[in-house]
Amino acid sequence: MANNTDYVQVLWELKYSDLALSSTILIIIGGVVGILGNGSVIICYFFRIEKSGERYFIPVLAVVDLVACITSSIFYVMDNTFFFNYPNDLMCRILTFLQLLVPGTSASLLLIISVQRYLLVCKPHGPRMTLRWKRIAIGVACLFTLSYSAPVLAISGIKTSYETFQNHTIQITVCKFSTAETSVENTVYFGFLLLLPIISILVTISLLIPVLKTTKLSLLRKFRGWRKANKHRNSPPTTNSVSTKDIQLAKYIGKKPEIRIQKKTGSNPSINISSTLRGDLDIVQQVNTKDSERMKKEKKTRKITIMFFVIVVAYVLSYIPSLIILILVYAVGDLNHFISISREEAFVCTYLARFVFLNHIVNPFIYSYFDEKFRTELRKLFLQR
Repeated sequence: MANNTDYVQVLWELKYSDLALSSTILIIIGGVVGILGNGSVIICYFFRIEKSGERYFIPVLAVVDLVACITSSIFYVMDNTFFFNYPNDLMCRILTFLQLLVPGTSASLLLIISVQRYLLVCKPHGPRMTLRWKRIAIGVACLFTLSYSAPVLAISGIKTSYETFQNHTIQITVCKFSTAETSVENTVYFGFLLLLPIISILVTISLLIPVLKTTKLSLLRKFRGWRKANKHRNSPPTTNSVSTKDIQLAKYIGKKPEIRIQKKTGSNPSINISSTLRGDLDIVQQVNTKDSERMKKEKKTRKITIMFFVIVVAYVLSYIPSLIILILVYAVGDLNHFISISREEAFVCTYLARFVFLNHIVNPFIYSYFDEKFRTELRKLFLQR
């Protein structure tokens, strides 16, 4: 046993001590930042910001990200600390199960958000996702993720094996996603787990692309209308015509301007808008107020839509490297031990496999950039005494 321990320690110090130390430091820093960030999001959106349909999913997603920051940090630090001698089978099973459940729930929520934004932006006169259906969708997503994650509790655990290192046989015990022997059922299950995030990413992107196009076209139409209005506003008035401003006011209230021609001695006849149109200015002001409110609402919708698009992009970019490593592990074989690969390859594989952890950390920064209300409440939260 002493000989085995000595050579395991040599393997550890030769190839993985730097990897484990650097990874642990980064994971702890990221975990603290993610917990503080998502905790602030939960406090602000649940207790300080007025509830709105536009922001309904933000605190829910923040709760999932907070749980992910806690559970993933524990999982990664445990894996770094007990690289070749994992101590507890039950802890391995629970942490592995949560590693599948929590990110899967986050991905499902992003898919629901994509559907909600698609209906809101691309089908404005079609069906809307009401509060009741939002709650039902969240419940269904959680149950679905739980159903396909639950089998991991049975098939994961610690596994002891004997490997050859420097012509010596050493015993190592690692936490594995599956300790079961290869079978048709396991192959189908693992294939489903690999295929599911790919489908989820493709569907989410396919929903958000038309949303982004519609938002962009809306912005272009607003810009062209603004330029046209400025052009008319800056054009010089003519003598024998109704002013552009009066025509626009008439269009607002749905009336044709009543024109009265007054004869003046020694001058051309002048055309004036009648007092009937002038008397409707109060109606015009009400219409302008409603249009202003509508434009503010559209601007907020566009901004939050872009915010969710950035969140999805961050999710996709962080998940793809982890997904590639998972596929390689499944295709190549047992890479959990990292016995046969170089030190540099171990670094690359480890960091890419954990890249998805960034997805749960960056979301609060995205909220603070796009949501002015959140920035304001966050400033008050940290500056109040």
